[in-house]
Amino acid sequence: MRQKKVEREFIRRVLVPLCVLVFTNSFAGQKNDNPSGDPIDLEGATLIVDEIPGLIDGDRDYPPGRLLHLAANGSVIFESNMLKMPYDAVRMGDGSYWVSLIRENALWRISQASETLAVIPVGGYPCAFELLPNGNILVAGWDDDVPGFVKEFNSSGEIVWQILDLKWPWKAERLANGNTLIADAGTNRIFEVNARKEEVWAIENLGPQENRLFDGLGPVYVQRIENGNTLVSIRGTSQIVEFDRSGDVVWEVGDDLVQAPYSAVRLKNGNTLIADTGNARVIEIDRDKKIVWRKDGLGYPAKAYREER
Repeated sequence: MRQKKVEREFIRRVLVPLCVLVFTNSFAGQKNDNPSGDPIDLEGATLIVDEIPGLIDGDRDYPPGRLLHLAANGSVIFESNMLKMPYDAVRMGDGSYWVSLIRENALWRISQASETLAVIPVGGYPCAFELLPNGNILVAGWDDDVPGFVKEFNSSGEIVWQILDLKWPWKAERLANGNTLIADAGTNRIFEVNARKEEVWAIENLGPQENRLFDGLGPVYVQRIENGNTLVSIRGTSQIVEFDRSGDVVWEVGDDLVQAPYSAVRLKNGNTLIADTGNARVIEIDRDKKIVWRKDGLGYPAKAYREER
């Protein structure tokens, strides 16, 4: 245990600062197919967070982490491979990106000009986050020595709402009614709580009989979709499942198509965009489960999002 703690501290105190120095001073891993700075059409663009890109070549350490933003025509809007274990990301209207960095225990806002614009420490591994309409940020996370949490931070980095003592919460979503939907990968359940933290809805037994990090996790991503159903990615059983309000399965994808997935997002066209981590790719599938778009050659894709109007 002490050895692991020493190794973790070495990564945080030595390796991460070195990566940050390279990132902020030289940005050698940056790529942009639009150097003129002309307005970019983001409709149909795909943002991919590749936590450990070197895995495709068997290297867990290099490059450290990759953010890849692709236009609908395949051109690169932005790419950086100098982030230390990124896990989630959102593009802002000014072209900057909020990124969750596991080894920093923080959210960073980065520009395309190698600048760190803001940092919000979250007190653990930030597995997923959401920008809320009120300008706050909702974060789900945990750490080796910290119980799982969902925290809402204001623009000053202050906690204004939180729910603690979870196990491995991998995703939280603030719903239109003000409730919060949570996927706890360590207890094999998804559940909805109100602002008073009272549980108002749940589905249990979503995952393997024995949970373990990281391939034996329960639900790692959850989304309340427009028809009122709930889409869940269950990593440990290689499933993407859509449940109705009663908890009945209305649509499902299994291990014949995906392996150990992370995020799964239902798009406005009815298709589903999946970070198919075990197959080192991101895929878009239609309702008949046919692949209509794909990006191969990734290392360890953790999240994938599509720009939609």
